[in-house]
Amino acid sequence: MKKTSFWRLLGLMGAVLLLLTACGKQGTATKSSSSAPVKITYWHRMTGTYDKSLNKLITKFNQSQKKYKVVATSQGSYNALQQKIMAAGKSKTLPTIAQSPYTNIGDYVKNKLLLPFDPEMLNGADKLSNADLKDIYPSFLSAGKYEGKYYGLPFSVSTSVLFYNKKLMSQYNVSIPKTWADFAADQEKLKGTDVNAIELDQSYDVALEGMAYGAGSQLITPKLKANLNAPKTLAAVNQILDLRKSGALKTAGEDQYFSVPFANGKAVFGIGSSATVPVLIQQAPKDLDWGTAVIPTY
Repeated sequence: MKKTSFWRLLGLMGAVLLLLTACGKQGTATKSSSSAPVKITYWHRMTGTYDKSLNKLITKFNQSQKKYKVVATSQGSYNALQQKIMAAGKSKTLPTIAQSPYTNIGDYVKNKLLLPFDPEMLNGADKLSNADLKDIYPSFLSAGKYEGKYYGLPFSVSTSVLFYNKKLMSQYNVSIPKTWADFAADQEKLKGTDVNAIELDQSYDVALEGMAYGAGSQLITPKLKANLNAPKTLAAVNQILDLRKSGALKTAGEDQYFSVPFANGKAVFGIGSSATVPVLIQQAPKDLDWGTAVIPTY
């Protein structure tokens, strides 16, 4: 397998989202005849416009050469994908590669569902050079490493950002917050309205982890010990709760994602994944004037 073809394939599938390579003969690429291309089965969770964009890339790759043919199937959600992979492991019908959160790698390795990328990625004629590896952000690459081996490559990686409604900021004389405490001050200007200062997704977990990390207190220590009751972490929890009690902070609830109330003009600011950018572009009202900024420090 030529280096350019092999890594072009993985680049298509894995350069921007965590991918897992299926273990065992049942999940390996197949070739029905000497003239037919190698069939690469690929399961993912993309839907809607993300699915369409991914299929465009796959079609472009398939048309660019005759050695491989990628056949992709969307499972609709991470939960459905997880269940399908586990069931396929038992029935020996695993795909060649699949999308998955990196947090599933340990379980998949334990169940002997994966093969590491190391033999091709780090060794032999097809290996990536040091320059190639440096092109991948270190923390993204290391997320796919488990027990000293690379079982996943980063794909669809995002980061949390602050979203702001320009019209509401101007209407209520609110500025981009520099600290989390600023949200409380902003709420004072919003009293008597149905607008709150900051909206989060259904869960606080991502915001809390970022606040704790910014204060120098990781939720899980480098030695893999829970650190949830550290003073700095508890202080971050209390600030979130105080903001919630004051009405400055709300979570999306049944809407799941902050983008729904934010797009409806119910919050001046929102914190969520950078993957929300295309969602707002495609689904938000055309007159919604919004932007993004760095999340305030804690």
